[in-house]
Amino acid sequence: MKKTAVLGLLLALGLSLAGCSGEGTPAGQELSELEQMEAAATVISLEGGTAEIEGPGASFENGLVTLSAGGSYLIRGSLENGRILVDTGETKQDVNLILDAVSIHCETDAAIYVERADKTRIYVKDTAPSTLSSGAARTDNLLLTEASGAAVYGEDDLEFMGPGTLIIEGNINNGIGCKNDVDVNGGVLEISAVNNGIKGNESVDIKGGQVSISCGNDGLKTDDAEKEGKGSVNITGGALNISAQDQGISSIKDINITGGEVNIVSQRDGLNADKELGGCVNISGGSVFISSGNDAIDAAGEKLNISGGSLLALGKDKDLKAPVEASVPCYAGSLKLAEGETLTVKDAAGNTLAELLSAYEAKTVFISLPDTQSGDSLELFTGADESSLKSAGSITME
Repeated sequence: MKKTAVLGLLLALGLSLAGCSGEGTPAGQELSELEQMEAAATVISLEGGTAEIEGPGASFENGLVTLSAGGSYLIRGSLENGRILVDTGETKQDVNLILDAVSIHCETDAAIYVERADKTRIYVKDTAPSTLSSGAARTDNLLLTEASGAAVYGEDDLEFMGPGTLIIEGNINNGIGCKNDVDVNGGVLEISAVNNGIKGNESVDIKGGQVSISCGNDGLKTDDAEKEGKGSVNITGGALNISAQDQGISSIKDINITGGEVNIVSQRDGLNADKELGGCVNISGGSVFISSGNDAIDAAGEKLNISGGSLLALGKDKDLKAPVEASVPCYAGSLKLAEGETLTVKDAAGNTLAELLSAYEAKTVFISLPDTQSGDSLELFTGADESSLKSAGSITME
């Protein structure tokens, strides 16, 4: 079983979406949920600085498309310097946004801004990628925090559904930001941001899809645990790839990984659960690969719980910041690995169990792999390929 830090794409869902062309549905074939929403949706056609609207609940003025009622909205075309504002009033309603090869750019604020809604679900058709961007691309890495703070921003819950590709460019602050909860259920999200990739103040849940993040601060982040059960980052499925200039995943409460594939390269901690609130890192499934310029896993406020899944995490800091409690075989200890070297883990028979390219010098390692038993001796090697492997010693799984 050979693992790498670069994971394959999620299989396409293959939905056939019904447009507004007037074509009927073949006899005996039922419409999907998305097709039903699309068939009943208000259609918004964008072109440059104008918009044509067919149906209720939407209006357009001076580059601003306002959605003032619950329901579904099919959005097409491009808006060069404007945004979508969702405001369903005091009685908050659900809103479904269906993006069909959309390009929306706002120089000064969020391309999509949800002011008041119960839950806003963002669907992306797989006809062609859609793009949402805020601000001008910059190299100074400075934040313009007076703006809402994200290319997609919600005062209320945001949910990303797929199945197509959505490119998000947060040149003002975050890629996706929300005061409440952010859920990712499917599709492909390609996020770049000068600040955090995805920030859900109360929670971030990755349940499916493929999420790629390149950001100037934390990849995933929460910072509000005032409500009961809130404040955690939860990963139950999908594929998550993070390249972060600060922490890969930063949670004010717990980080829970029960499934999916997680790859993190971070200049500081890979996984960080807040120590003041006693945050834990809990891994019970999925696969987690981390190369960190500081602590691979920091759960100093409580502990790292391992009960399943695969874990290979490299840290530059010489001290382990996560007391480990494991019900499966694991190893947490010292290691010497140069920046740019690949660590290969083999069993006694010479079978490769896992390998990971280290983006930084590594001094500590966490290893927990499903094909091992307590007491097993594993061999560690460094090198670019089989022909150049050098022994880095052996470890015993506890």
